[in-house]
Amino acid sequence: MSNVVVQVGQCGNQLGQHFWKQVLKDKQNNDSHGFVHYDGKFHSVNVDSEPKVVKRLLKDNKQSNFRKENVILGKRGRGTNWALGYNGPKSGDDRDLLGIATEAIRKEVERCDSFSGIVMVHSISGGTGSGVGAHLSEILRDEYPLAYQLSCVVAPHATGESPLQHYNSLLCLSWLQRFSDSIMFFQNDDILYRLNKRLKSDGRSVSFNDMNLHIAACMAGVMLPVDSVTPKCGMSIGMEPWEMIRSICPIPTTKFIHINQLNKSKLSWDELTSQVLHTVKRHDSAGKTFSSIANLVIARGDTTRSFPGHMTSISQKVKATYSAVTWNPFPVDFWIARHNSIGAKDSASVTIASNYSNVLDVLERTVRRSQQMYDAGAYLHWYWKHGLEKDVFESSFETIETVIKNYKDAVS
Repeated sequence: MSNVVVQVGQCGNQLGQHFWKQVLKDKQNNDSHGFVHYDGKFHSVNVDSEPKVVKRLLKDNKQSNFRKENVILGKRGRGTNWALGYNGPKSGDDRDLLGIATEAIRKEVERCDSFSGIVMVHSISGGTGSGVGAHLSEILRDEYPLAYQLSCVVAPHATGESPLQHYNSLLCLSWLQRFSDSIMFFQNDDILYRLNKRLKSDGRSVSFNDMNLHIAACMAGVMLPVDSVTPKCGMSIGMEPWEMIRSICPIPTTKFIHINQLNKSKLSWDELTSQVLHTVKRHDSAGKTFSSIANLVIARGDTTRSFPGHMTSISQKVKATYSAVTWNPFPVDFWIARHNSIGAKDSASVTIASNYSNVLDVLERTVRRSQQMYDAGAYLHWYWKHGLEKDVFESSFETIETVIKNYKDAVS
């Protein structure tokens, strides 16, 4: 089975650059053609409303791995405005960016032997990532109603990126809640926090590239082949993303996934897991403990087949750190891979995917700040100008408030 990755906007394409480098290192994945076609081309579509970022990234990667016809570029940006991204400009060459992108995705789906789903990668705060990404998610759900759809999204820092980031995040997340099967959620402040804790001993600060590399490693940690999901024939069928959703997001009303990951050598499995857990934020700003509905631990590099002997102790650590809900009798699942395709040759990695209530911090802040701005009428004329209507805002508030309530009910 094959999956198509759709990278939207500057953020999505920058993350995709690092993700594809991880894919190329994984021989099992390339042999099974889960993300790479028989001709060596990526099952990838790159979409951006302006050309400079994608063109620069393609120069850094092996151009032969990307299909030229799958690189869909506009000529003007989307002004950090969800409405302009979603509806597009009223005139000019960029009016049909969505239509061209949808056609490229259709052709890539047809190249798959057995198409199983689409992975979307984008931000939720920029005009292209949030607006074009949300509209593509809606279109693809309509075009492929039985296919899986996973959205890998990056939320902005709490302050300082753009005065429109809260509106854009609210609108984008409400769309993804309706049309995506699951949302792999990365928050910039959380990524910065965990990397600062890890790199502090090295005496260096965290760079933008460090953050992108870590997010890409987290994505690869849950999406590349593992032995636990591979049939006896030894050929991966590319179901890892969708089995993850089945395992930890079985309820559509609570479908946000928190990912943490670490590669290290010369550590026991317990020590490696402890280092991963050390960077997990456990409490909100008021001191209330976050909780998890379900968790998935993925161990790569188990060449000596020793990991099963550590599963009981690791399960206890994960349940304690992520404060697993008591109503789930099996809150921790395990996958194992003998080879660590996302790290150095002699290293091992632990990736933990969790349906974790820390997303409430971002959702509540997004609703609160958006509501304050909305009630004051701040910046709304920029959205009305590009065709957004009042009822879209109001339904988006209602959608995210419902998600917040569902998470609180699930972990209470």
